[in-house]
Amino acid sequence: MAYVIQKEYCYGCGACHFACPFDVPVYDLESNTYSIPKDKCVDCGQCRDICPGAAITPGPDSRKVLAISIDEEACIGCSLCARNCPANAITGEVKHPFTIHEDKCIKCGFCLTKCRKDAIRATFSTVFAPPPI
Repeated sequence: MAYVIQKEYCYGCGACHFACPFDVPVYDLESNTYSIPKDKCVDCGQCRDICPGAAITPGPDSRKVLAISIDEEACIGCSLCARNCPANAITGEVKHPFTIHEDKCIKCGFCLTKCRKDAIRATFSTVFAPPPI
């Protein structure tokens, strides 16, 4: 998983860096461009949506989260998902099932990586990268 920055189209403006809720894009002083480390990107697409140069494209193994929900039977109410949600889209009371608010959710999937009980379910769509220009 990871988006890719096409360096020939990157202005080095930093919009991707400021839009990323996970602080993933890294500036390269030598080339005056940004890059996205594959192991840190969660495929939320926030960087792609804001890039003025359209330099950011899905990598060959990228996938987009279409929907996220919490299984009330499996959720133990630990609040890890809510404490780590960059959009503050998850609410609830400790020791009770939490809720994801679709209107706030940016569908980044970060909550999936935090849930220790596999209580968060996601529906994915495969995103194919366009051929290089």
